[in-house]
Amino acid sequence: MYKVITLAIATFIISFSPVLGAQKGETITIIGEPIDPACYITMGSKGIDHKACAEACNKAGQTLAILANDGSLFFAIEGAPGTSPDSMLAPFIGTKVKLTGRVFESGGSKAMVVEKVEPMK
Repeated sequence: MYKVITLAIATFIISFSPVLGAQKGETITIIGEPIDPACYITMGSKGIDHKACAEACNKAGQTLAILANDGSLFFAIEGAPGTSPDSMLAPFIGTKVKLTGRVFESGGSKAMVVEKVEPMK
């Protein structure tokens, strides 16, 4: 019985280790803009001139990314299962905003769980 309980506890810890590790992201604040990453990566499209296209692509299912002023590109990722990483970003497509969130890096890619978005004045 002791072995079964030990095995059950070990399985529980191992199965939740990715979730527990995800809580280690560093919170930062950046200035940037929500963009359609497909058009930005393939054509360099961004800003107010690309707003209508990015909105249409987002409505069709393209997730948004964040282009920081320094040129860094962050994937917008969900903070909890079943939530949309785009819900806070979509109203600001193509405009400069101040974003605060937890940042994660893996394999050369950066991602942010957006916690706060403020329009630039």
